[in-house]
Amino acid sequence: MNETHPPTRGSIWLFGVLPSLILNLGAILLFGAYYALLAMNSPAVQGISPAQVQFFAYILVFLVEWAFALLLVARMARRGVPLRRLLAPSGDLFSFRKLPALAIFLFINAALGIYVFAAGKIYGQWPRLDELQAWQRFFLLLPLPITAAFCEELIWRGHLIPELESRNRTVSAAIVLAAVSFATIHSIFLVDKLVLTFILGLGMGIYFTRERNLLPLMLSHFVADLWTFGLSVL
Repeated sequence: MNETHPPTRGSIWLFGVLPSLILNLGAILLFGAYYALLAMNSPAVQGISPAQVQFFAYILVFLVEWAFALLLVARMARRGVPLRRLLAPSGDLFSFRKLPALAIFLFINAALGIYVFAAGKIYGQWPRLDELQAWQRFFLLLPLPITAAFCEELIWRGHLIPELESRNRTVSAAIVLAAVSFATIHSIFLVDKLVLTFILGLGMGIYFTRERNLLPLMLSHFVADLWTFGLSVL
C-alpha cells in the first residue's frame, strides 16, 4: 500500500535540511574550538580528552534528533496523522513480512560489519572511547542507539520519503534524496562514513517503500548501533 499525505509546507527544509545544518555546524564549533584551544595549550581544555569531546557531540545528536522527532509527531498530530500511522502506513505495525525484515536486518549489519573491518585496516583500529565514565558508556549503549533507531527512521524514512512522493517525486528520487539527507547528518567531513550512510539510506529507503513499515528498520538500526558502539566503549 503506497500511502502519502498532502504536502506539508516547509517540511523538506525543516526535516531534510535543517538537522544536517545544525549537527554539522555544531561539530565544527565543538571540535574546532577544542583542537584550537588544545593547540594553544589553553587551560580551558586541559584534562578534557578527545573521547569526552566526542561524547558531547553525541549529546548534541541526542538532543537535536529528539527535538525534530517530537516536532514531527506534534506537527502530524495536528493534521490528524497519529504516530502509529507514521510508523506503519501499510496498516498493522506488527504485521510485517518476515523475509524482507530479515533481509534488511542482514543488509544493515553486514554493511556495517564490512565498514568496521575496512576502517580497522585503514585506520589501524576501530575508534575507541576508553576514557568515559560508566554512565556515559551506558548512554552510548542504550539511549543513543534507541534515539538513532527511532528518530532517524521516523524522520528520514517514515516522513521524508512520503513527503517527497507527495510532491510528485518518483519513488527512486524520494529514496535517493532521503538517503542524501540521512548521510549528511552523519558528518559531511568523513567521506567514508558519508558513503556508508548513503548506501545504508538507499537500502533502508528501498525496504520502506516496498513494505511501508518502520518497525523492522528501527529494530535493525538499533542492533547495528548497539554493537558498533559496544566496540567503541567496551
